[in-house]
Amino acid sequence: MDDRPRDALSAAQRFTSELGRLRTTAGRPRINTIAARAQCSQSTVCDALNGRRLPGEAICRRVVEALGGEWGPKWLELWRAARIELDTLKRRSAEAPVDALRPEMVRYPDPPSFYGAAADRIRRARREIRLTYVRLHPPNHWGAAEVTEYYSTVLQWARDHSGEGASVRRIIGVPERDGTPRPDYLRWLHEHHAEVRDIYAYEARVMPWTSSCTWHNTGLMDDSVTFLAFSGVGRQQLTGFSVEGADFLAYFADSFDQAWGALEPLDTYVARHCGQFPVPR
Repeated sequence: MDDRPRDALSAAQRFTSELGRLRTTAGRPRINTIAARAQCSQSTVCDALNGRRLPGEAICRRVVEALGGEWGPKWLELWRAARIELDTLKRRSAEAPVDALRPEMVRYPDPPSFYGAAADRIRRARREIRLTYVRLHPPNHWGAAEVTEYYSTVLQWARDHSGEGASVRRIIGVPERDGTPRPDYLRWLHEHHAEVRDIYAYEARVMPWTSSCTWHNTGLMDDSVTFLAFSGVGRQQLTGFSVEGADFLAYFADSFDQAWGALEPLDTYVARHCGQFPVPR
C-alpha cells in the first residue's frame, strides 16, 4: 500500500495541469511540433505533460515558451515546488534496500561485444534513440564487422521508423584546432551528411572540442537502457557497459537534451566548413 499523503504529488500535478492547460490554449499542437520548437526530444515533452518525470528548469522553460507561455515567477514557482516535492520522494525511496534499487549492469570487454549488444538493443527500440560519438578518429576508422553493423543498424532503424514519429538524434564530437576540424573528420562528415540527409527520422548535431583525449560515449534507447563506452589509448580500444533502468538513463537524457539545443546542425556545420576548407580527396 502507498503510505504517502494524499497530496504527495499535488505540486507535480499542478505543474502538469497548468502545462496541459497552456497546450490547450495553444490549440493542442502535436508532441513533435512542441519538441521541435523547444529543441528537445519528444519523450521529454511527453514526460513533462504526463508528469512521469520533471525535466530541468531550462528545458521546462523552452516547453512553456514553445506553447506560447512566458516563463515568469508563476512558472518558476510551480516548477520549483514540483522539483522539491519529487526530490523529497526520491530521498524517501533511498531508504529502500540497496539491492532493490540497484539497476542491472552488463559489462563488455571489447568493441565487438559492446557494439553487437548495442545494435541488438537498437533493433528493439520503440520510439527514440539518443547517441553521442566523441572520439579522436571518425567512425570509418573502425575495422570490426560488429562496429560496421552497429552504424548501419542505427540508420536502418531510422529509415524503418520515419513514419512513426520516432527519432534518432546523434551528437558528433569533432576535434578541432583553431576552429579547423581534422581533415579525416571533415571528409567523413561530408560523406555522412550525404548518406543521412534524406532520412527524416535521423538528426545529427556537431560539438567541436579540442581535448587531447577522448570522452565517454553514450547510447540511450527509449527510457530503459543506457550504453556507456570508454575509449582506450589506441584508436581501436574501447570497453563499456550497459545499464537497465529509467532513473539511470534520465540523468544522461537531461544532459543530452540540454547540450542538443546549443549545438550546430550537421548540414550547417558541413556547409560552413566545406566552404572554407575544401573536403580532402
